Parts: sequence; structure tokens; C-alpha cells
Amino acid sequence: MWGNNRIKSLHGQVKGMKIGIVGPISKDLMILPDGNIKMRWGAVAYSALAFAKLFEGTNDQVICLSHLSREDSEEVRAFLAHPNISIPDVDTAYTNGTRIELSHVDAHERLSHQTRTMTPVSPDELERLADCDYLILMPLNATDISLDAVRRFRRISRAQIFLDVHGLITDVDAAGKRFKKAWEQAGEWFESIDFLKMNDKEAPWAAGEPLPGQEDYAHYAASAVGMGVSVCWITFGDQSSLVAWRRNERIFWANVPVVDVGKVVDTVGCGDSASAGFIYSYAKLHNPLLAVVLGNTFGSVKASLSAINEFPSRPEVRGMVYQHYRDYLHTLLDEFLTQEHLIVQEVKEGSTDESSLHGSDGHGHGHGANYESRGNSQGSPASWT
Repeated sequence: MWGNNRIKSLHGQVKGMKIGIVGPISKDLMILPDGNIKMRWGAVAYSALAFAKLFEGTNDQVICLSHLSREDSEEVRAFLAHPNISIPDVDTAYTNGTRIELSHVDAHERLSHQTRTMTPVSPDELERLADCDYLILMPLNATDISLDAVRRFRRISRAQIFLDVHGLITDVDAAGKRFKKAWEQAGEWFESIDFLKMNDKEAPWAAGEPLPGQEDYAHYAASAVGMGVSVCWITFGDQSSLVAWRRNERIFWANVPVVDVGKVVDTVGCGDSASAGFIYSYAKLHNPLLAVVLGNTFGSVKASLSAINEFPSRPEVRGMVYQHYRDYLHTLLDEFLTQEHLIVQEVKEGSTDESSLHGSDGHGHGHGANYESRGNSQGSPASWT
């Protein structure tokens, strides 16, 4: 399943892929349901370690651009010490890192209290990643990365840009309580990124209106693609993800089941880990559905882990995908060969026509059997590859 898009340089050496991640490496104080307290590094750290495991044995690199407090810098660098991870030198004398207290109600629910916010990444600092193949933006607050900095980066880099919307719809009050807010300048962000990711609770805030049903989520995702994003991915926790994308000036959408890899231990970092899986797969295969397959897999794997650095190796991941997605991938192949709408639905006559979005409800659990079509009799079958 995994391709290899690395090429040789003029000197005969294999040129590795470079992925930049921008956002906080947060210092998380975890207050567990039993009252025990532990500290660990979070946010960008989850994605970096997931990439590092996938990159082992290659020249591929993940570059973490994050502001760290002076007292945390050495420990973070030691924690993320890995041949496939690099952390650019940033002057820590005048920067703050992000600190968060997470009070766990159970394995799924937690209360968040932010005690420090990262110093914003400057446009000049962001330009240091201009030679990356992909850039992942993972703000925890709207101030972490500015739209102006991303626009400037866009002008000087060919990197494809992935945005996790979480921080752009999150604010912090004077007491440090984090809360949701409307997404400012959403349309302008659409013009500056290639991939957009959010969860089902964030999507209504991003959309600026309630999304009561699956069709509403599909309509919003298709609308985001219609406004300039190449791929919009919405996750639903332990339910199927929804993804919309553009191909040859046509817009498609589909549901991708979520795998059950074991007991849920801790859901913190699932979204960050999923983002790494998505970009890794997309960089190799350039297929949004297969990217979500690996994204869902890594999100589910993280939920089953108690430690941040226990991600599976590439062979182990390959086995998981084969075990949990075999039927789904066979159905995709059948669809490609027959051009019947078994999984993928095409948005007809523009993304504003909600009647064009009827398809599978996608809310299957476990190994995700609910991906067969339950509608969409409009028009002729469409090629989506």
C-alpha cells in the first residue's frame, strides 16, 4: 500500500521528504480521575513522534517549529531526540511556550485550563520552512499563527498546507478557561490552505451555524472545497470520518470507517496523531480517501496508548490497515472498476445544492461496515480517481 516518492539528488543520494509542523509543544499537566497528577509534552509532540515512527530508516524529516520557554527547551529537545525529527533553534529568551492543565473526567472527557499561551510564530520564522513539501499548521490559539504569516509563506513556498482548525475557533478567558468562538476570516483561510481538518464539535463553529445532521456536515465540507480548499476532513470520534475533495474541477465526498484497535485509554492527542497519518499517506499516494484511512488508524491507535511514544512501526501499521480496512478497500477497487457509487458520492451542480448530497449516513462503529450507498441516484457514475 505504501509508495515511495523519494528521488535521488544530483549527488546520487536519496532526497528525503520534509514536513514542517507549526504550533505549540504544550506542557500538559494531567490531573487524572483518580487524583494522580502527571506531566507530559503534547500538541505538536504527538504528530512529530507519529511521523518519526513512520520515517524510521529513511531520510524523511519532520521539522517542529514551536516556541518553547527557556526552562523547557532542553527537556523538550531531549524528549523529541530522534534522527528523523529536527527542532530549529529559536531564541528562547523572549518567548513563552504553551502550558495547559487537563482535568480528566474519564478516558473521553476532560476540562481544559490554559495557564500560558505560546508567543506567536513570526512570518520570518515560518519562512524557514519554505523548502518543506508539506506544512502542517496546528495552532492551539488563534494568536499562535497569523493569517498574514501564512499568506506570506504561500507566496514563497510550494509546500502544501494542512490546517487543523482547532486553535482558530478557541479562545481563553482571563481565568484561563478555553472556550469555542466563531472562526474569523474563514473564507480567507480557505484561499491560503490545501487541507482543512476539524472534528464534529468544531465544525459548527467553523461553519458559523448549527450542523444538525450528517447531510449538513457533508454540505459544509463540500462548500469549503468549493471555496478553495482541496480536501476538507471532519472526524466524528469513534464514528466514521467524512471527507470532501476536489478532483478535475468536480467535488466528491465519502465516509471512511474508524477502526477499533482496542480499549480506549486516553483520547488526548488523537487528532494530532491522525493528522500525521493523513499527511504521510497523502504524500505517498495522493489520494484523500486513503489518507483518511491512515489518519483514522493513527487516531484510533493513539486512543489505545497510555504513552505518547508507543506508536506502531510501518509494518505494524500496514497490518492494521489490512486487517481493519480490507473490505472497505476492496469495495473502493470495485467502485473504481465499475464506476458505480458504492462509497464515493459526487456533489452535483455545485456545492450549494443540498439535495445533491444524499448518500450513506456513515455513522458506523468498529470496523466500519456502514459505508455502502443508500441513495444518490442523480446523474451518471463519476470517476473520482
